[in-house]
Amino acid sequence: MITLLNGERWREADILEKMKDDSFYYGHLGQHALSSSALKKLLDGPKAYKTSLSASDNTQPLRDGQLVHMHILEPHKVKDLVVIEGTKAKKEFKDAVVEHGSHMVFTKSEVENAYWIAEAVHINTEASFLIDDCEYEIPGVAMIDDLPFRAKADVISKDRKTIIDVKTTGSIGEDAQDFYWSAKKFKYAMQAALYLRIFEAEEFTFLVVDKNTKEIAICPCSEEFLAMGEDMLFRGIEIYKKFFTSSDSETLINNNVIRRIL
Repeated sequence: MITLLNGERWREADILEKMKDDSFYYGHLGQHALSSSALKKLLDGPKAYKTSLSASDNTQPLRDGQLVHMHILEPHKVKDLVVIEGTKAKKEFKDAVVEHGSHMVFTKSEVENAYWIAEAVHINTEASFLIDDCEYEIPGVAMIDDLPFRAKADVISKDRKTIIDVKTTGSIGEDAQDFYWSAKKFKYAMQAALYLRIFEAEEFTFLVVDKNTKEIAICPCSEEFLAMGEDMLFRGIEIYKKFFTSSDSETLINNNVIRRIL
């Protein structure tokens, strides 16, 4: 059984079926289950996590990422988008957002930019082979240390042993050094460790596309990288339990102080 943060109890098969609905996955579960994004905020501090629960998820990097993933993994869905000529400041764009929702409305330039990033993957033999004959956008859920976690794997092999996560970056750098530092900054190791647990997989690889140069990097995760992710995963869980499972949660959060000698 999966017990959500609000006490709801679900059979795993039932909630996995429901998770195919994006409004449930990002809406209801966004509030009542943890994720790699939630853990990143928890590691930034309990106040950061609390603020994130009511923050907008329509930032430009997220919009760009959504489009790139769609072009690469689910191109048939692009035709369902509402595409507006011009900028997001246009009345036509704003009216379309009210009618269809921000996750369905994009400018023509947003869609075209994402297309060319995705095309770099499609025409690259090694990159396209890596994700060929796999399953895409697969939801997963698990209880870890008595807390519910959700995830959606970009690409997972048919034997369920390998997960491939598509990332875009502003700079891959020589020997993927720039991406290595980005991976540390954005705590990608924690995401990899969490997904391996949720999907009970064995390997995790990042497929990285440079948004500017369209260069591609394929970066498998080492045992050292995954061990670092495991450590972050359980530190995040510890923070959640300390600040968000107590009846005195508000006082604990308000009085939290980070101490470090510099």
